[in-house]
Amino acid sequence: MATDTATDETTDDASDETTDPARGTWSVRNAIRTGFRLAADLFVVTCWVLFLTLVFLEIAWPRWAFYVLLLGGVGVYVAVTATWGGGDST
Repeated sequence: MATDTATDETTDDASDETTDPARGTWSVRNAIRTGFRLAADLFVVTCWVLFLTLVFLEIAWPRWAFYVLLLGGVGVYVAVTATWGGGDST
């Protein structure tokens, strides 16, 4: 009798996890949101690099200034957009 109860409890727990539609939907939504966010971040940083490259090729400023502006711009972008995710901010 004890083994039947344990088996029933295990299958009930497993079926609750797999049949909960809200849990599966939440994971898919998070995956889609994360994928979109990564694509948007990649696009913005690529545009920033392209813009700086074209400006520095035209003006012929020193290379160290390019890297300072490149890293500074990415750092500002990360600082500004870090709170947009709405995730856990501990």
